[in-house]
Amino acid sequence: MFRIHRKKESVSRMQGLAQEEAPKKVVRKAPQITTLARTAVGNRDYQQDALYVTPSKILASNKKTRVLALVCDGMGGMADGGRASATAVQMMVQGFREIEKEPECDIPLFFEKEIRAIDHTIYNFPRENGRGSGTTMVACIAEDDKLYCASVGDSRIYMVRNHQMYQLTRDHNYGMKLDEMVAAGQITKEEAAAHRKKEALISFLGMGNVSLMDINYDPIPLQYGDMVMLCSDGVTKTLSDGQIKKIILADAVRPAQKAEALVEAATHANSHSQDNTSVVLIHFEEVDIKKQNY
Repeated sequence: MFRIHRKKESVSRMQGLAQEEAPKKVVRKAPQITTLARTAVGNRDYQQDALYVTPSKILASNKKTRVLALVCDGMGGMADGGRASATAVQMMVQGFREIEKEPECDIPLFFEKEIRAIDHTIYNFPRENGRGSGTTMVACIAEDDKLYCASVGDSRIYMVRNHQMYQLTRDHNYGMKLDEMVAAGQITKEEAAAHRKKEALISFLGMGNVSLMDINYDPIPLQYGDMVMLCSDGVTKTLSDGQIKKIILADAVRPAQKAEALVEAATHANSHSQDNTSVVLIHFEEVDIKKQNY
């Protein structure tokens, strides 16, 4: 009887240990750069926006992971702006593919060289009726958890972090000169705001000697949850910063639909004269990559 009792007790304990040490599901996570894009013609007769974004990528642990995002807005008042924006995207993407897998790359220098090459190419387009072509450009390269940006013109880059939105670029228009005149006491803020040429571009690709370009030579460290938006002025001249932020942060709008929601909001808000409208989003996040029993 004693031996039988001990045997039962031993089996019971082993069953208990087996239950306690049962394999548990472990969720492995990894950083990912998720990309989204959307464009619409609006009420224009033709599309002069062009964009590109690398497909979403999980960051590799043994090599550099780079993602390119790009929005170009062809000059609406100039001949063949659509060809200018498409050429700018094509050349930048071609250059990026040459350095995408390089172990080391000076990304700010890459941006500077590509911008000058694109500017030269567009400047030398055959001219129609004596007029040239031009385009704005905003570009980002996310290298692992670092962000590099470049801007020429008045398309914009924003970052949304911790429920706050920041504009990372300046509008390269005559308004910059007017702001300098206000600071120098030469004109008033009211006079600057009412100036009829305040939105005229002072820098764009196709000038032939582009010198005003904004490039951050010190990368911006990315944090989980950061959302970076590149957009043409079809968005920013229709939607306020508050409206843009509300859409990006809205829980009711699924992440995969946010670029589409921004473009649709701009299009619906200005149903009579909406410009071409383009949005590219970069979302730095942590995602589940594997579920495994241990």
